[in-house]
Amino acid sequence: MKYKLLILALPLLAIGCASPRGAHPLAREVIRPGTEPECFTISDDDAAMAKAVKQARKSVHTFTAALQHPKSGQRKFEVKKPFVKDGVVEHMWLSDVTYSGGRFHGVVDNHPRKIPGVKMGDRVSVNPNEITDWAFVDKGNLVGGYTIRLLFSDLSPERKLAFEKEAEFHISTP
Repeated sequence: MKYKLLILALPLLAIGCASPRGAHPLAREVIRPGTEPECFTISDDDAAMAKAVKQARKSVHTFTAALQHPKSGQRKFEVKKPFVKDGVVEHMWLSDVTYSGGRFHGVVDNHPRKIPGVKMGDRVSVNPNEITDWAFVDKGNLVGGYTIRLLFSDLSPERKLAFEKEAEFHISTP
């Protein structure tokens, strides 16, 4: 059975710890001395994750419109790109996203765990129909972030509280 490695960034930095890219609300990794960043392994046949990716792709026009003409209070535009090498898929967030030539361009904002030749800080591009999620913050609320919402919903109540306390955005529940 194949697995996808999904990097999700839960902004839970401990006091005294630093993220390599600063206070990044969506894609920063949990970095604590002697520990690995937060990541989730998702089965290829996970129906809920497939639905979240489908939602992101179906609604990517919302993201593109906001990215091209952000309103006051909209910030931290990001997309999640699947990187593939020798049959291994790793999904990583891109920050500092721009849109030109029909493609998103951004900076890899996770440390790759399974994909050699890619490193945090690399500038890469992705077609809108290839992304596996998109997100931005609008006046403190997460917009998009379908895979984030799915994984957030599976957290324990304690982890949810910690996330909400330290995140730079709120995740509304439907």
